[in-house]
Amino acid sequence: MPLAGSMGTAKVIENNDLATKERVMRLSDIDLRLLRVFKAVADSGGFVKAQAGLGISQPAISSHIANLEQRLGVRLCNRGPQGFSLTGLGKEVLDETNQLLDHLDAYANRLNEIGKTPSALVRVGVVDCLITDPKNPLPKVIRAAKTIFDDLRVRIGVYDYLDCLTELRSGRLDVAIIGIGLNEALPNDVETVHIYDELSGLFVTPDHPAAQKGDKRPFIERLKECEIAAHSFLSNPLDESLELHLLDANAEISQGNIETTTYMTLAGTHVGLIPIHYANQWVKSGELIQVAPETHSVVSEFHIARLKTVDASTAAKYIWEEFLAAKNCDII
Repeated sequence: MPLAGSMGTAKVIENNDLATKERVMRLSDIDLRLLRVFKAVADSGGFVKAQAGLGISQPAISSHIANLEQRLGVRLCNRGPQGFSLTGLGKEVLDETNQLLDHLDAYANRLNEIGKTPSALVRVGVVDCLITDPKNPLPKVIRAAKTIFDDLRVRIGVYDYLDCLTELRSGRLDVAIIGIGLNEALPNDVETVHIYDELSGLFVTPDHPAAQKGDKRPFIERLKECEIAAHSFLSNPLDESLELHLLDANAEISQGNIETTTYMTLAGTHVGLIPIHYANQWVKSGELIQVAPETHSVVSEFHIARLKTVDASTAAKYIWEEFLAAKNCDII
């Protein structure tokens, strides 16, 4: 089953006797991320076993596989009481995925060799929407490093959580700032240090049903009737009885970051789980309000991360130490 590039097509055969169809599949960053999740699950032999390597929860993994199946139009694996196994088409997709990802990694490595980086270049990956967080020490870390290394160049890239790990493992990042839910496990091949916490809450437009004080029902009952937009890598930190609307489980709407959650919230159609520091700009303008902060808030741990097996440059080591020092500063 060939997976196409930006101009190609992928022939998809439904697993039944009634229909054979073709659909256009243009690979995006989201598709590559989903394929990497699928490869990790297949290589590990199941969703539970893949958690340690991916560093995300089983519900999030299940959501990504369901998304990929929807985008491809095929069932990739069997899961249930009988255990995990790939379908025939799933095995074909895995073969194609291995070839595709091997090719992309080799291509990236060749590009890296063309522009071999000097030791004074430090590449930092961050997840989105951290710029408004006063607890984020990155600007102060860069400022401190620039006073030590006159020729220091810092390259900052914004990625989602999984892509940060992928870039670290491929050698294209020296350090990353990533967020996880409380008590979530991190991959064993990555060294991490908890540097600060981020508080998120539920936000709505003032005219949203969840904001109406005239409704005397318990808030949780009203919330169950709402669509709740949240980052796709969260499990369900609010309440297991609530169904979070993870937009990238829908092939027509892709969500891999907080900004797209905020769009849906500002539209008035969703309750958004958004970091408080990021939502404050719309709270101040009156476009959003926070609901039930006493009972429905979420704490995420932010960690600096680097690969354990990499011999870091002098500049990268200095920046790592500055992050560790910042952990004990007043800004944390």
